[in-house]
Order: sequence, then structure tokens, then C-alpha cells
Amino acid sequence: MSKLMNSVHRWNFDKKIKALVSTALIATATIMLLVSLQSSTAALTDQSRSLLQEQNRAVAAGFEDSLNNYKSLAYSLVLDDSVQRYLYNPGDVTRANSARNVLRSTLNMYSSLNFVALVHPDGNFLYKGNGSSFTTRFAEVYSEDYRGCLYSSGAGMHLNYTKSYYNRYTLNVYFPVYDTNYIGKKRGMLCFSFNDSSLEQVLQHQDDSMHSGVAVLSDEGVVMARSSQSGAAEGIDVSWFSGDSGSCQRGGRFYLYQRVTGWPFYVVSSVAAADLYASSRRTVALLLVLVAGAVVLSLLVVNSMVRVLYKPLDKVVRKMDAVANGSLQTRINEQHMGADFKKLAAGFNTMMDKMLLLMDQVKEEQHQMEQIRFNTLQSQIKPHFLYNTLECVHWQAEADGNKEISTLVMALAKYYRICLSEGRDIVSLAEEIECVRSYLIIQNMRYGNIIDSNFDIDPNLENIAIPKLTLQPLVENSIYHGIKVKEGRRGCVVLSARRGGGDIWLTLADTGTGMTQEEVQEINQAISQYDERFGYGVRNVHRRIQLIAGSPYGLHYSRNEKGGVTVTICLPDRPVDED
Repeated sequence: MSKLMNSVHRWNFDKKIKALVSTALIATATIMLLVSLQSSTAALTDQSRSLLQEQNRAVAAGFEDSLNNYKSLAYSLVLDDSVQRYLYNPGDVTRANSARNVLRSTLNMYSSLNFVALVHPDGNFLYKGNGSSFTTRFAEVYSEDYRGCLYSSGAGMHLNYTKSYYNRYTLNVYFPVYDTNYIGKKRGMLCFSFNDSSLEQVLQHQDDSMHSGVAVLSDEGVVMARSSQSGAAEGIDVSWFSGDSGSCQRGGRFYLYQRVTGWPFYVVSSVAAADLYASSRRTVALLLVLVAGAVVLSLLVVNSMVRVLYKPLDKVVRKMDAVANGSLQTRINEQHMGADFKKLAAGFNTMMDKMLLLMDQVKEEQHQMEQIRFNTLQSQIKPHFLYNTLECVHWQAEADGNKEISTLVMALAKYYRICLSEGRDIVSLAEEIECVRSYLIIQNMRYGNIIDSNFDIDPNLENIAIPKLTLQPLVENSIYHGIKVKEGRRGCVVLSARRGGGDIWLTLADTGTGMTQEEVQEINQAISQYDERFGYGVRNVHRRIQLIAGSPYGLHYSRNEKGGVTVTICLPDRPVDED
């Protein structure tokens, strides 16, 4: 699986889109096909079962009508006086003739009636039929046929559908005749033979489409009649049936049953499950062909559409490959790119233009850096001459006894030596303070010792790293904009240092003329936004600290209780050896 996923990840975008759309299309078509097959198969199957069930209801209704007619006929004959008198005395010729006339009338009334007979318990009988009793062998067959009957307790009738009297199936009905004057006293038996159309329909049933069979069974599962199809009535158990009608499946066959209302019989149609589903095979095959054709056609359309839609993106990819190979003048023609890809092409062209501009800027900055390095090398050569010259002036002043000039020259030499610091950008706090001391000596000699200083520095903090020339521009601002403008009054510069929160906090306070709160806010805002109107020195100090240490560090101005200005310098707590 992982190999397959890795292979897919290496595909081109258009191939992935084609695979995704094709997979979704095939999956959707498969689901639709399965749903359609299931619904169509179920519909056709239900239709076939409905037809079989309707057939069962028609046969059951016809058989019910026939049985009710037979029952009514039997009741009418049983209650007939001629029949009753004959069975009282079968030897009376007059009574026999009268009963024979009733049987003849009955035979003439029913076209489906083959014969009708009255049997006395002593063996005498009256017979009227379309053929003689000799032809039907009534006397010989009667007892055996009667013993094979199915009994309907509700109607008191015995039924048998066989070839006993004729060489064809007939429904033989036997109805006991009881004395109308004495309850429960049996006088004889009334016999009928009918050509029952409902049962003949069962026998002659043919269904070549589904090879279904039909049978009529009693409540006890005894088969009365069945069609000739294989499996029409084999193995049917009436215990499977629930209710007057329904269906069940056993052993790969469907059984649909319908009870004959008011009678102990079921009309059952059976069909093999494979034959029941066979009616939907043509529909299934047609659906398969249609869906397969639709999928193939859709895949061709999708492949063509993806190729057309991917063409602008492919053009962008090829242009980017050209850029990767070094062709920086590559541009995309925005025509015929479409609205969305036109924006992409415009963005690509703009990116390439800006890239060339940035490359020119980088080249210019590299040229400037080379120039700065060259100037630095030159500046490293010049100080030696300056130091030697100042040293000569110092010794000459010493020789002439001029202490002030000697002190001034030495302070100037120290100041420049620390400022240059052999090209280093980061110095220790001790070196930075020594630079400030030298600067204050020079300024006091220049302005008549109007500047006092106080350095409250913990010796443990003297090795803390600080950008070179951080304090000197701030002290210079205190002198020129605070102390010097006090019209001859002396001022003081106080420097202190402390640790806090993992950082170093330097505080430089003066006793100059000070600033208003609005001016303090303006100066803090100016150094944060690098306002060109604000002094370059202080802004440069703030900027250099943030470039070296990060944006949380830098300068912050505030008013102090002495009436002057305090600037707080926040630095990372790092020794100079780590920088």
C-alpha cells in the first residue's frame, strides 16, 4: 500500500486528477448499477410473484365457487322427499322411479356433471349419467374410490380427484344422506362426478417463462391435484404457511399459497428461485451494457477535459522549469490563459520582475559592502599614524610641563583607540565606560569643567557585551541638549547597571534642562519608527542594538526626578567573550 501511495505521489497533477475523477466516476457508476440491478430485479421478481399470486387467487376463487355449488346441490338432493323415500325402501319400484327422475333432472341441469348416484347401505343404488354404470364400473370402483377421499369436515363432504371412473381426471363428491326425521341416522350416500374447470386449469397449467407448477393441497398436506411441472407439489409442508395467503422460500424454491375460503384446501404455486430471477436477466444484461458504455464515454470526455483544463497550468510548470534552468528572462503570455490562470501568469511575471530587481539590489548591496570593507582596511592603517602623532604631542607637553595638554592628548588617544577597537563591533561594558570617561575629560576641558559624572557599576557586570559607541552618543546628547544649555550651571551624568529578568539594564540620567512628557513620547516614537527628522546618533544606537540583540532590546526615554532626562538601555545578559 505504501509503495502504491508513493507511486501516486510521484504522478503529475493531471494524472492525479484523471485518476481521481475516473475512480469517482467508476465508483458512482458501480453503486448506481448495483442499486438499479437490485431495484429492477426486485421489481421484476415482485411482478412475477404477483402474477403467480393472482393466478392462485383466481384458481382458489373458481374452486371455491365450484365447491359451494356442489355443497348446495348435495343439500338440495338430501332434503328431496323422493330421495328420502327411496332410501327408506329401495325395493319399491315407484319410489325408485321417482328418485331416478330427480337424478335425471339434476344431470340435465349441470353440464359439468358426469353422473349422479344414490347408494343404499345394502348395496342397491340408483345411477344416472352420461354413460352407463357398466361403462364407469360404478359398482366396482365406488368403495375403493370412497376410501381414497379427502374429507371436508365443515361441509361433511368427501372429495377425490382421480381417474377412477373415467380415463381422465374427474372430481368425485360423496355426501352422506341422513334421515330428515331422525337426527344422526344415516340412510345412504349421494355420489357425484364432475368435470371441475378449476382443477382442470391446475392440471393443464403451463408456464414456459418461469417453469412454475401449481397444486391443490388439503390442510393435511395431501395433494388433490397438481400440474405436470417438476417440483409442482413435491416436499410441500403446509406448516410453512402462515395465514390465508403469502409466500415462503425453501430449498431453492419459492412457494406462493392461497387458501380456498371456507374450505380446507390451499392453492400453491411453486417456482425455482433461479427461474424467478431469470425474467430479470435480460434487464440486468442491458443495464450492464448501458452503464459500461456510459462509463467508457465519460472517461474519454473526462480525459479530454482534463487535458484542456491542465494545459495552462502545464504551461506555467514548463516556464518554471525554464527558470530553474537559469532562464531568468522567461515570461508567460497571458493571452488564452483563462481568467484564473491569467492571474497566475500575471503573478509569475510580476515575481520574475521583482526577482530581477532584488538581484540588482543584492548586487548593489554587495558592492557597498565591499566598499565598506575597503574603507575599514584603510581606517585600520590611519590610526597608527594618529596614535604616534598624539604620543609625540603628549611627550612634548610633558617636557614643557603643560599638564592640561598632556591630559587632553592622552584622553583623545584613549577615546579613538576604544572607538576603533581593532575593527570590533562588540566591546565590554568596561571598555565602553572607559571611552565615555575619555570623552568627558575632553568635553570638560573644552567647556570649563561643567560636567560631573558618577558611574555606579557592579564589577561583575563589567564584562557584559555591549555594541561599541552605545553610551558616548547618549552622553553627547545629555551635554549638548541638557547641561550645556543651562547657562553656566554645572550638570551631572549618572550611569548605573543592574541585572533583571535575564537581561542587563543600563540607566543614564542627567540633570539638564529636561523635556516635557510630550517630547519624551515623541522621542520614543521616533527611535522606534526610525524617523529621519530625529537625531541620527540616538536612532543609530537603538537600531544597532536591535539588529544585534533583537526587537525586545534598545532604548527608552523618560523624565527623572532631578528635572533631567533618563534613558534606559536594555541588553541581553551575555559576556563579551560569547560575541
